[in-house]
Amino acid sequence: MNSKTPITGIWGGISLHLAALSLLVATTSDAATLPWQKLRPVGQGQMHWLWFKLYDATLFSESGRYQPGHYPQALTLTYARAIERDDLLGATSSEWQRLGVGSDAERKQWLEQLAAIWPDVASGDRLTFYVDEAGHGHFWWQEKRLGSLDDPRFSAAFLAIWLADNSLDPALTRRLRGQS
Repeated sequence: MNSKTPITGIWGGISLHLAALSLLVATTSDAATLPWQKLRPVGQGQMHWLWFKLYDATLFSESGRYQPGHYPQALTLTYARAIERDDLLGATSSEWQRLGVGSDAERKQWLEQLAAIWPDVASGDRLTFYVDEAGHGHFWWQEKRLGSLDDPRFSAAFLAIWLADNSLDPALTRRLRGQS
């Protein structure tokens, strides 16, 4: 009995395995793409408090233009300094109250949900808020998914901190919207 395999059989088998491996790699790399990486930048800017830089901000959308309430959108904040989670929550709460977004009950519920998923941030950390087509918000820290809030009112309220006409920093808002 001859145990030799014809050369064409070996190369055919290897080719088949290489094709399957290529398909697996292509599928894996597409799945590894973070959802906002498919979006186009709209604008960017920096947030300062007194003379301290707090973070760099970049807004992304599908078209590369800012359209309120048209999702998907993403906002990425790259922190320039360490900020504790409780300070982030306090600033978020203050801005929501100042802007008048959401009811007291909604803001309380949203802050409780954020407290469960947000970390303390350090200099160089990147926090991304991605709003999907349905208006559901998803938080990512670096490239790790932190959690989601499936309330479209939350998504609009959170983005309003940076994008509302009466935001704390109108110049940053204009830059993020791509207006300057």
